[in-house]
Amino acid sequence: MEDKTFKITLSQSDQRISYQSIPEENIIESLARQGREVRKACDNGACGVCLTRLYAGEIDYGLREPFGLNQKEREQGYILPCIAHCKTDIEIEAPPAPRPKRNRP
Repeated sequence: MEDKTFKITLSQSDQRISYQSIPEENIIESLARQGREVRKACDNGACGVCLTRLYAGEIDYGLREPFGLNQKEREQGYILPCIAHCKTDIEIEAPPAPRPKRNRP
C-alpha cells in the first residue's frame, strides 16, 4: 500500500510556502517536522491559541471536538491545527508563531 501525503500551503502576505504532511500527523506536528513552530498551549482543541484560517481544502478532527472555536470563527473558516488532520491538500493562513520568552529578573 502506498503512503498518502498531503500538501500544506502556508499563505502569508504575498508569500506561499508548501510542506508535506502525512495522515498520522496533525497540522502543527507536520509544520514542526519542517522546522516551523506554531503558538500553542493545550494541544487538545480547547484553548484556541493556534487559531488559523483555512483558505482551501478539507480537514478532519477525527473524534476530537474543536471546543476552542466559536460558531462565528467556524463560519469564517477558522480551524484549530493542533487537532486537525488533512483530508486533502490544504491552504491555510500562516499560523501564529510562538511568543518570545520573557526574561524575568
